[in-house]
Amino acid sequence: MLNSLAVSALSSALSTQSTPLIAAVAIDIDGTIIVQMVLFWFVLGFLHFTLFRPYLKAVDAREEGVDGSREEAAEMQTRAGRVIEEYEAKMRQARRDATDVRESLRNQGLQEQNDMVGEVREQIQQDLEMERGRIEAKVQTARATIQTRAKSLAGDMVRQILPQ
Repeated sequence: MLNSLAVSALSSALSTQSTPLIAAVAIDIDGTIIVQMVLFWFVLGFLHFTLFRPYLKAVDAREEGVDGSREEAAEMQTRAGRVIEEYEAKMRQARRDATDVRESLRNQGLQEQNDMVGEVREQIQQDLEMERGRIEAKVQTARATIQTRAKSLAGDMVRQILPQ
């Protein structure tokens, strides 16, 4: 129903309009065209100096600034890459140096440990020899004492068994 109303309203509007939709334009070329051209060129010149040139200068300056910033950023990135490479090289060298120092300290510690163990072994060997000497002396003294006592006991036993 709504569609039929819209179609009927449109058809009635088109049927009542008797003028064509596109009107023809007539241009007269006369002396005013020169005045219009002068005014056009004057406005164009005025806009060129007051609007277009400052705008284009600002756009060029901005592009130069952006290009300069891009070049500067590329240069800074290159510099940062070199700094990172130098840092990594120094870190590798520092790690090698630290490994060398750690190994030398470890070897030095092992050498000191071996020296101390050797000294202690030597001291223990000397003490052991000295103690062996004392024990041997005590054994000799004990043997001598035992032999003299054994002789005296044997003499006592013989006297008791064989009366005179």
